[in-house]
Amino acid sequence: MWHLQLACPQPLCSSILKKAGLYRTIRRVLDIDGWYLMATEYLECRRCKKKVGGWSQGIVRQLPPTYNCQFPAVLTYEYERSENVCSLPISCANTLWEQHSDAWMRRAIQYLGVCEQFLALGTTRGQIAPPPQMPPVPSPVWLLTVYGYDVLTRLDEYKARITSTFGSILKMDSTKMVTKKLAGAASGRAAWASNVGNEHGNVLMSILTCCEGSKGLSKMAAGLMRRCHLAEGPAPQLIYVDCDCCKQDGVSKTLFLEWEQLIVRLDIWHLMRRFTSGVTTESHELDPTFMRQLSYCIFKVDAEDARRL
Repeated sequence: MWHLQLACPQPLCSSILKKAGLYRTIRRVLDIDGWYLMATEYLECRRCKKKVGGWSQGIVRQLPPTYNCQFPAVLTYEYERSENVCSLPISCANTLWEQHSDAWMRRAIQYLGVCEQFLALGTTRGQIAPPPQMPPVPSPVWLLTVYGYDVLTRLDEYKARITSTFGSILKMDSTKMVTKKLAGAASGRAAWASNVGNEHGNVLMSILTCCEGSKGLSKMAAGLMRRCHLAEGPAPQLIYVDCDCCKQDGVSKTLFLEWEQLIVRLDIWHLMRRFTSGVTTESHELDPTFMRQLSYCIFKVDAEDARRL
């Protein structure tokens, strides 16, 4: 239909594929308000004679963006998921259940209405079979797994976007909150999650380390400097950190030695925490009120300056 020449996806073969009949399996696809069936055809290599389904990733990746974006589903072993389905697992499962229930109820009412008309005309005798049960909606775990498969198909695109993000004003911070949520084999293997963002709110890099400081962040800093050097872009002028901002040989300054003009400053959140560290703790009931008032004092806008803007 599109008159495209598709190459064999086998690593050692690049011959042109030809049609080889309909694929024997019909896939059942989960959509936002129901299920539908999807079929494809076999494609056979003229050289190695191996057959491949038309919906395999080796074939879909060869399609131009004009046709690739029309592929409707993400394929898994047991079911398929339409790309119209949202990505948050719990809210997605609830939304799917509501949409599926509503669509099934409309079809059931339509079916019972038609059956009632046949009974009224006397063309049908006996009892009408009840409508079929609504097919069950997959669990949030399954939806999250399929979402992971969908992300993997666009992994190269995500890497390209992340590694092409720069900034003139950076902020680097480390936290333990993320590492506490790690489960499975990764649980307990990382102590810190460190992030570097720019003035636009974009994340340049995020890593997990076993320790904080130059030992844990040296490879991350080297990667950022190498990225900037390869892109031949201007080096950042300012970086906000949570500590060692007043030392000429502090950790942040020594990490980015190639950026000689880089100025290291303390970010505003940790400046505010310096005020509260000597008088209270975060668990104190007045701590939120004090922080709000402190933030208001620091970020208060001068009326005359605002008028000039």
